[in-house]
Amino acid sequence: MKQSLGLLEVSGLALAISCADVMAKAASITLLGMEKTNGSGWTVIKIAGDVASVQSAILTGASFAQTRKGLVAQKVIARPGEGIMPPAPQAEITHSAPLPVSEPIVEHVVEHVEEEALAEKTAIAEATAAPHAMQLVTCNLCLDPACPRLKGEPRSLCIHSGQRGE
Repeated sequence: MKQSLGLLEVSGLALAISCADVMAKAASITLLGMEKTNGSGWTVIKIAGDVASVQSAILTGASFAQTRKGLVAQKVIARPGEGIMPPAPQAEITHSAPLPVSEPIVEHVVEHVEEEALAEKTAIAEATAAPHAMQLVTCNLCLDPACPRLKGEPRSLCIHSGQRGE
């Protein structure tokens, strides 16, 4: 899957850090870095990820910055050309201390998702009890029968989560 690039420019470093936090919590993205621009105290936040996640994160960050009257510009580049994206993600702030970036944490699980997961686990148990010629696929991301991740669970539980985009 190809990566997309998202840029959000806000007024002030404190607002940039807050926007980066909100964006990281809103979608599964990678923070490439923050860069202070010349003059006016503007800061550019650079993120990467799949197209839908980057668009969602940029919209969330832009609305957050807009409510605090600090939005300058926003842009999502769906499939940037060669040489636009940095070779390896760097989680650092230019002219400042590094900003730790962590995987987004799912705080609340909707009850119907839990019921769905329980139903899928029951179906898996029934499928393993009776011999079948086909193997049951539980992960809708990698479609590997050996993957323990169930539909609706975080992407980080997929055994192939680090191999995306290659």
